[in-house]
Amino acid sequence: MYNVMKFMNETTAQWRNLSVEVRSVRSMLEEVIANWDRYSSTVASLQAWLEDAEKMLSQPEHAKKDFFRHLPHWIQQHTAMNDAGNFLIETCDETISRDLKQQLLLLNGRWRELFMKVKQYARVDELERTRKEYLDGVATLSTFADCSKRKFSVPVEVFFLNVKMFVQDLEDIKQKVPVMEAQYKMITRTAQLISKEIPQEEVNEMLATMAGIKSQLSKTKEHCPVLLCEAQQLLSPLEELEKQITNFYESLEKVNEIISASDSEVQPAAVFKQSHQDLIAYQENCKKALSQIERNSQGILKFVASSKVLQHFNPLMLQKKVTEIQVTFQNMVKKTGDWRKNVEVNSRLMKKFEESRAELEKVLQIASGCLEEKGNPEELLKKHTEFFSQLDQRVLNSFLKACDELTDILPDQEQHCLQEAVRKLHKQWKVNTWTEKINTITQNYVKRTLSQLKSPAL
Repeated sequence: MYNVMKFMNETTAQWRNLSVEVRSVRSMLEEVIANWDRYSSTVASLQAWLEDAEKMLSQPEHAKKDFFRHLPHWIQQHTAMNDAGNFLIETCDETISRDLKQQLLLLNGRWRELFMKVKQYARVDELERTRKEYLDGVATLSTFADCSKRKFSVPVEVFFLNVKMFVQDLEDIKQKVPVMEAQYKMITRTAQLISKEIPQEEVNEMLATMAGIKSQLSKTKEHCPVLLCEAQQLLSPLEELEKQITNFYESLEKVNEIISASDSEVQPAAVFKQSHQDLIAYQENCKKALSQIERNSQGILKFVASSKVLQHFNPLMLQKKVTEIQVTFQNMVKKTGDWRKNVEVNSRLMKKFEESRAELEKVLQIASGCLEEKGNPEELLKKHTEFFSQLDQRVLNSFLKACDELTDILPDQEQHCLQEAVRKLHKQWKVNTWTEKINTITQNYVKRTLSQLKSPAL
């Protein structure tokens, strides 16, 4: 039993060792195959490229520069070919190794001879790529510096929205400054790499360009925060000014509504009183808003004038706006004064008309009552004679005059109603003149006397 166990252990150990050797051989074979594939592909492509490259040597300089701009890639291919070939030489049998050595010797000879003639082109592609990175970076930095400089000096109308947009632009510039500084450092390193490959004249030009950009970035970094701080101080008073201007024009609109609504009609006293109270309130609002506008705008203009960094802020439009509001207010004051006078005159004419009409209607009502009155003829005759003898034509004349004056101020659609009322009252007056009333009373008296003479009681 012991011998059997010993045999099994030895067999297991041998199998384990054999398995490791098999895996090692398999791995080696896979690596050999991979190197054969790499060697074969690089040899084929390199041989084809060498043939084209050898022909290109007789071409003009610009053609050679363009063709050999990819030389770094073929350097990598040449290195890969030699690595794969050397591995195969070490792992293959002597016959194959000898053939590989011979092939590599020939290809490396051709490569060495060609490379000595074109090695100066090895960095052309890399240099062009680096130069492009430099130029792109310089363009980005120059654009930022120029835009910032232009933004710092472009005229800005002193209004809330304009200044708010200007502040937003400055905040954007301030945030970009650290990014541009990092970009500048990177472009500086790129310029240092390029300077080793280009003539000294180009190097001097490059240094001058970078120095100019650095100076502009420094000015932007120094000037932007100061300008931003002072511009931000204007935002609050300008926003308040905008609100005050809005309040002024809203109250002005209400004033105009009251005036325009009242111009076309004669107002009763109660309506006129309410309109007048509303007008005074809105006019006071306009006056208060104007006072705030003047005070606030003066503070803003004084701040801009005293600032050393806001010299490109243009206050002319703000001054013009304030002047426009002042003129508008004065016109409104004059217009409301004229309206008040006009309405007062109209109301006075209406009051005069109402009073004359009431007096006329009172007289006509008494006269009509006399016609319907019954009693002793002598007493009625005496009473009526006394009443109608005192009846004054001026009552009618006063009413007619008040009507004429009121007609001049009434709109066309209301004149017809007034004329109809006047016509009726005038007709009633004519019917009830005192002469006609006395004749009627006299006739009644005669009839009544005759009737009494015939009566047995008499």
